[in-house]
Amino acid sequence: MDDLTREKRHGFSYWYMKDVLPRRILNGQRYHTPGFGLASQLFAVTCRHVMENMGQGEGEALIRKAVEEFGFERGRRIAETVKSLGKPLTIKNWLIYADIDGSNFEAKPTIDNHDLLVEVHRCTFMEAAERWGVRDHARYYCKYVDYAILAGYNPDIRLVLNSRHDTGKEFCLFRYIMKEANR
Repeated sequence: MDDLTREKRHGFSYWYMKDVLPRRILNGQRYHTPGFGLASQLFAVTCRHVMENMGQGEGEALIRKAVEEFGFERGRRIAETVKSLGKPLTIKNWLIYADIDGSNFEAKPTIDNHDLLVEVHRCTFMEAAERWGVRDHARYYCKYVDYAILAGYNPDIRLVLNSRHDTGKEFCLFRYIMKEANR
C-alpha cells in the first residue's frame, strides 16, 4: 500500500512516522527556502494583491508606507542595541549588530574614495521571489527598505543604491557614505 492510501485508511502511528527526522537530516537544506526568502514570497504575493485591488499608484503608495515603517523600526531597534552596548552609531557597528543573518547574501565589499561599496550578488530574498515568479513585486521592498533602515538607525549615513531592478545587472550596489567631504 502506498503512503497516501495508508494515511487515509489508518492515519498516523509512531512506527509509520519514524523515518521523518532521519530523512530530513539526509535531505539537508535541499528543499528549504531560507526565512528571508519566505518573507520575500509572502511580501511579493501580498504586494501583488494590494496593487491589483487598489491600482498601481495607490497600491505602491501603501506598500511604500508599510515598508518604510518596517525599515525605520528595524533601524531604530538596531540603534537601540548598539547604544545599549555603549557604542556609536557607525556603519561598522550597524554591520556588526544588524538584525539579519549575513548568510542571506553574497556580498563583496570594497572601499572607493573612503566610501564603503558593497556588491550583493546572491540574495535569498530575490532568489525566492524569482522561484515564484514574483520578482517584479518583491522589488518594492528593495526599493524602499534600506533607506528606511538607515533613517531609523542613523540618518547621517548617506546611501546610494544601484538596484539590480533599475540597472538590469545581476547585483545590487550599495554605496555607504559617511565622510563629510563625500556627501
